[in-house]
Amino acid sequence: MSATIREKPQVPLDSTDSLWHSMETLMRALLLVLASFGLMAAAPAARSDAFPSETVRIIVPYAAGGIADVLARLVGARMESAFRQPVIVENKAGANGTIAQQFVAGAKPDGYTLLLGNTSTQVVNAHLYTKLPINIAKAFQPIGLIAASPMMLVVSASSPAGNVADLLAAARASAAPLNFGSAGNGSASHLSLVLLATQGKVSLNHVPYKGTAQIAPDLIGGRLDAYFDVPITAMPLLKSGKLKAIGVASRDSQPALPGVAPIAATLPGFEMTTWLGLFGPAGVPKERVDRLNRTLATILSEPALRQQLIDQGNEVRPGTAAEFEAFIAGEMTRIGEVIRAAGIKLD
Repeated sequence: MSATIREKPQVPLDSTDSLWHSMETLMRALLLVLASFGLMAAAPAARSDAFPSETVRIIVPYAAGGIADVLARLVGARMESAFRQPVIVENKAGANGTIAQQFVAGAKPDGYTLLLGNTSTQVVNAHLYTKLPINIAKAFQPIGLIAASPMMLVVSASSPAGNVADLLAAARASAAPLNFGSAGNGSASHLSLVLLATQGKVSLNHVPYKGTAQIAPDLIGGRLDAYFDVPITAMPLLKSGKLKAIGVASRDSQPALPGVAPIAATLPGFEMTTWLGLFGPAGVPKERVDRLNRTLATILSEPALRQQLIDQGNEVRPGTAAEFEAFIAGEMTRIGEVIRAAGIKLD
């Protein structure tokens, strides 16, 4: 009986290549699966980095209905359309803006809580008060300048002064200092007259008021000789012919004030503006600051809004967050010098 030998079948020469091909196919499939899991895991993270993804708040340091509040709502409504997220304006008035500043400075630095700051809150207060609860220079991240409104030198329509040189000549010839009204100690109108007295080398009598409501009537009635005001509030009286503007505290002439020469034409370097801008708490990530800044710049380039601001006597000059920060640093130095020279303190 012959034995049957069963031999193990030989592997064909090309079967090894086939095996490797199968393994490669399997590995590729596995990598694709792993990659898809990675993408799925990364998707929520990507969504969480999208900004903004929730409500943005703009904190206004004044009561509703004022110039700052109206501007905040104009900008906020357009930001809401751009972000497709709610943008709400909250008014936190009191303590010359400090209440609103503290609220924003203490907020999470994520770009969702913003301050509508201005010359007074972000620059002047830092020099007028020695016991502030926050360090203004370090507590905020500048985001963007919205508008700057140069102060305007106003006199009664019956005043013989037709320009700044005339008023300075009258001040030098007067036996008693001319009476200048202001919205209060440390206000932009006060600082403007201090700067005028300093650069013009004249003596002026400061008459502080609680706000601006009574200043124009007293100027028209002859109880004051002049005062500085922002164009938006003085324009109605200019148009009515009761007051006249004899100078504007900006580098250049203003489109909304034809025929009104810059005070700097008589006193080189004379400049005093009140401005409004957006700030976040210190520490907001740069990419979010840039996103907010770009959106603000787009809003301010909208022809209708831009023209509305210009017609109100504002300068609209959007720039980068870094440029706004440099602008504020310059304001800190320049306005600080005016305040120190006059010895103004409010505490």
